[in-house]
Amino acid sequence: MKLKRTCLKGGISNQMNKGILLLPGAYNSPAARFRIWQFVEPFKKAGYEVTIRVPFPDRENKNQNGQLVKLPARLSSMLRIISAWWITRDAHTFFAVITNRDIIPELRITFLEKRIIKKGGKIIFDFDDAIHLGARQLKLKNFISGCTYIVGGNPMLRDYGLSLNPRTILIPTVVNTSYYHESKQTANELIRIGWSGSASTNKVCLPLLKESMVALAKELKFKFVVISNEDPSIDWEGVRYEFIQWRADKEVEQLQTFDLGLMPLNDTEFERGKCGLKAIQYMALGIPALVSPVGVNAEIVQHGISGYHCISVDDWKNYLLKLSAEPALRLEMGRNARQRVEKGYSVDYALSLWLKVFASI
Repeated sequence: MKLKRTCLKGGISNQMNKGILLLPGAYNSPAARFRIWQFVEPFKKAGYEVTIRVPFPDRENKNQNGQLVKLPARLSSMLRIISAWWITRDAHTFFAVITNRDIIPELRITFLEKRIIKKGGKIIFDFDDAIHLGARQLKLKNFISGCTYIVGGNPMLRDYGLSLNPRTILIPTVVNTSYYHESKQTANELIRIGWSGSASTNKVCLPLLKESMVALAKELKFKFVVISNEDPSIDWEGVRYEFIQWRADKEVEQLQTFDLGLMPLNDTEFERGKCGLKAIQYMALGIPALVSPVGVNAEIVQHGISGYHCISVDDWKNYLLKLSAEPALRLEMGRNARQRVEKGYSVDYALSLWLKVFASI
């Protein structure tokens, strides 16, 4: 999916009741892409005029072309603050302002959201990670209670929102099922067991799979495939490994090479704040998902129906052996997984919830 990175129609002319200002904070981060960018066209089709603005540099210190901005950290931060101040100068004139997380990541800068609220702006604060844990908690408390709505991506985040603002709703992370379509069933020479994630999660999640993958390799010939923006250079005993360089415009095509998709997590408070995006992506493509039943993962993946919950090394190994040996079961679970996403984790489903929010403002 090619993201449009230019400003869409909007601005001062949006002083009507159909103007929505979207502030994703970044161009290519998963949170920005799946919580904000993919709703631009659906909102427009629903009759709203949409403006989308990203500060320079974005919260990943990148420009709109995805290139890292090579400036001293302090200068980069100063430019982002000035840019954010400029792009929100007229935010109060819009029908609604949707910000994915805080407008900028700088912890000490709390005036942006409060300035919009003070001028009568209607901020809808959306978040899909446990960003309220740790140092960011105080910053969020400074303005969340004054927001028009809080949108949490899972029950844990919703409950946190409710503790500060009664106008809180749960809207799950979703995918566009017109774009994420089921992969064509082709027989791979070796079954492909895959994991997809960022360089940072490489270091946290992949080690959780090492013991089970090594044990599995003693009983099954398979290929372990990793899609990431950085090669973790896996060298596990007996495990055949393949790395695929992640590309936004090839993401679906890359994921379709999996026969089975994995989402391991540590059972910590932060991980319980995750919204299950990896599992949802696999399932939308008709790929059974094997997950740690941490947080919302236990709800997204129905054990034994659309995938499996794995807690121990033996769980990962035995369920992978079972699915590898039974192509018909893989196909059945894949179909169930796709139906699960269509009903509760699709853009169409989330759009219906967003429209209810808009109607109540």
